[in-house]
Amino acid sequence: MSESEEDVVLPRFFKVFLSETASESMAIPMSFSEHLEDPLPQTAKLQGTGGGVWTVNFKKIRDCAYFTSGWSKFAEDHELKDGEFLTFVYDGSHTFEVSVFGRSGCKEIRAVVETVNLSDEEEEKEEEEEEEEDSSVVADSNEEEEEEEEGDDDDPSFDAGEDDEVSQSIYPVDSDDTVSNAEVVAGFSNLEVESNPWFTTTLKNRIYELLIPANVVKEHGLTFCDRIKYIDGEGIMNGVKGKWSDDRICFKGWDRICRRNRLKEYDTVHCELLHIRKKVHSIKITITRG
Repeated sequence: MSESEEDVVLPRFFKVFLSETASESMAIPMSFSEHLEDPLPQTAKLQGTGGGVWTVNFKKIRDCAYFTSGWSKFAEDHELKDGEFLTFVYDGSHTFEVSVFGRSGCKEIRAVVETVNLSDEEEEKEEEEEEEEDSSVVADSNEEEEEEEEGDDDDPSFDAGEDDEVSQSIYPVDSDDTVSNAEVVAGFSNLEVESNPWFTTTLKNRIYELLIPANVVKEHGLTFCDRIKYIDGEGIMNGVKGKWSDDRICFKGWDRICRRNRLKEYDTVHCELLHIRKKVHSIKITITRG
């Protein structure tokens, strides 16, 4: 029988909510400290069952870790009441999935994020329109580059003959969305590349799937859950495992990460593989703007 996602048991703990002691901050059980990073990250993300993500400060006080600033907002949005039961499932990095159980003992969905469901036809039409719009943006940007770089004979595009290694600029980025060099350095300082396997990638022709390099899989002896979580600065998205004819592993849903982060041709994506006993359950994403 093949391993399934359920075979990986992520670290977890529970708390009973008491407003007198947990309205402004929440203490994490001391016995759970062995699962936390050292040093403790400055922030953590709490993913609610309603689809939202809350950022909270992470502090250690007298050897006990606490959720501090931001926790009161999470508690308020979820309308937590005395005696309600909370479970926290830790992804091994910075994110906790939080479930709320009411006084009846049943799991409740709260703080629901509104979403718009598209039919398959509407989604395909939307993707076609985006591709047409992006193509026109690329053409305009190429013309501007030619005007600005007179005498430069270098072709800014990659060799289209190299399958699956081609980068294209298909997502426009507003000036407000650019990242400074200081932000880039700060982003990479938070990466735990020493403890987790990682690789880098760029914007590919096959934007709908993320290919995991075979040498990384082999070198670290990795296996993968059928579903993984993409973790970026905006929150969490799910990806479904696929396999190429040559047995290389890939994950679907990558295009949503590309669009949400507005990737461009020269951007570099750092992918950190979070795992439990060599079984990858999440991919932590950090982007360096080119």
